[in-house]
Amino acid sequence: MTQFGTWQPATRGKVLYSWPRGACEEELRFTDPEQLGSEPYDVAIVGAGVVGCGLAYWLSQYELRVLLVDRLHDVGEGTSKANSAIIHTGYDAKPGTLESKLLRKAAADWPDLAARLKIPLNPIGGIMMAVTDEQERQLEAAKKNAHTNRVTDVRILSADEIREREPNASSDVRGGLLVPGESLGDPFMASIAYAEVALVNGVDILLGTGIAGVELGQAPGAPLHHLVTDDGHRLPARRIVNAAGLGSRRLADDYNGGAFDINPRRGQFVLFDKCARSLVRHMLLPVPSTHTKGVLVSPTIFGNLLAGPTAEDLPLDDPAATHTTVEGIRRVMEGGSRLVSGLARQPVIATYAGARCACSQGSYVIRYNDGTPGVVTLTGVRSTGLSASISLARHLIVGMQKELGLELSPDTAALDARPESAWPGWWRRPFENDATGARADHGRAVCFCEVISEGEICDALDSPLKPRTMDALKRRTRSMMGRCQGFDCQVPLAEIVSSHTGITISQLTKNGPGSELVAPGQAAVTA
Repeated sequence: MTQFGTWQPATRGKVLYSWPRGACEEELRFTDPEQLGSEPYDVAIVGAGVVGCGLAYWLSQYELRVLLVDRLHDVGEGTSKANSAIIHTGYDAKPGTLESKLLRKAAADWPDLAARLKIPLNPIGGIMMAVTDEQERQLEAAKKNAHTNRVTDVRILSADEIREREPNASSDVRGGLLVPGESLGDPFMASIAYAEVALVNGVDILLGTGIAGVELGQAPGAPLHHLVTDDGHRLPARRIVNAAGLGSRRLADDYNGGAFDINPRRGQFVLFDKCARSLVRHMLLPVPSTHTKGVLVSPTIFGNLLAGPTAEDLPLDDPAATHTTVEGIRRVMEGGSRLVSGLARQPVIATYAGARCACSQGSYVIRYNDGTPGVVTLTGVRSTGLSASISLARHLIVGMQKELGLELSPDTAALDARPESAWPGWWRRPFENDATGARADHGRAVCFCEVISEGEICDALDSPLKPRTMDALKRRTRSMMGRCQGFDCQVPLAEIVSSHTGITISQLTKNGPGSELVAPGQAAVTA
């Protein structure tokens, strides 16, 4: 029987939030670098997206002092949270590139990785669908490309074969390419699982902390650098990995990193209600262009249906990069309807947008000793970052051994997995495993759209990263992600969080300080 409850291991690392007093418990609040100890870090990773978290996870398998820092208020809260959540085989990658190599290695690792880290995964397969004569003519080349990338189980389907598999396929479909190895994953849990294991193994995690600059060490050979936070704190590190995504250019300017040009590539998505899930059986993928993979229609691991994304290049630091637009959503619906008949009649429960890091120098740009010894720049990781995160981490570590003199000694006490109790409750329901007898709060529903219990909320609050925002709670439990989008459950959820943590409701936030649930001037009325 699976035991549900809180995974509360003896963590060797520290998780701290650089927040105002009252926004989290005082013992979780970062006020002084001495809380992290006085010894310099062997590696400091700037950026706690799925790539940064994956690197922290892999580095935690060795006897190293490692820091993971991010300006946002939870791991995976930037680009990593807003993607199509597909674990790619790399069938359509450009052969011979680092991206294709990493995707091939990661595809072989993902089933075991997901099982060990308790990341929900569903290998439903995909069909790349041609809806014009020109796209149909490209199918043979796409098949050849897949074979070159060693994805040899693909095959071309006729229009009739597609309709047998997908009765609601568009009447325009001419044919397609079956890609059996494509899988659905949980885009949120990947970052969380990587970071939780890293934390248990001794990695320190500092959230809500912007990096204002880098003070470069002057000693020859292996200088000691310092990350300088927005609050003026100095964090010493012998090596720095710039995995800051769209913030990587500004950080690179501080250490004289080489030239690269990045911009946000906005991807807008439409999320349909769960009653739309039966419309498709596979991930339905468009024939890609040179600019984008195009608008897909796919189930989600959570039981919804998803369409998107767009690919809109915007200026760096454009505040609208994660805004949805009427025109963008229209393009998503038009693109999805080219693949699936009846899509436009399905009920929509949410729209959202993410900003991928497009780099004019190409994808997966990695530079060692960039501008100064001991600094690694990683940029241009776009839609395949989730898929390649584990193999990219290994690749970076090998590069740091060769180029930065990183010495590795395995940590025999390190964990490489999470226990059965770490499965998210929506995936392995507590009440389906007789856990309600042991924990009455697992039987008290608080989010009725997704059937999430009070016990699952408390379990998430007590989990290793100690999430303290409503969005962080949402990504772990699926509360507020159903049809009502939190309209019915946000207030009772806030009451549970406040009661469990001692944070007053007036200081609870959606996604960190500045996003308080109660508007200024209303706190006294609410109380």
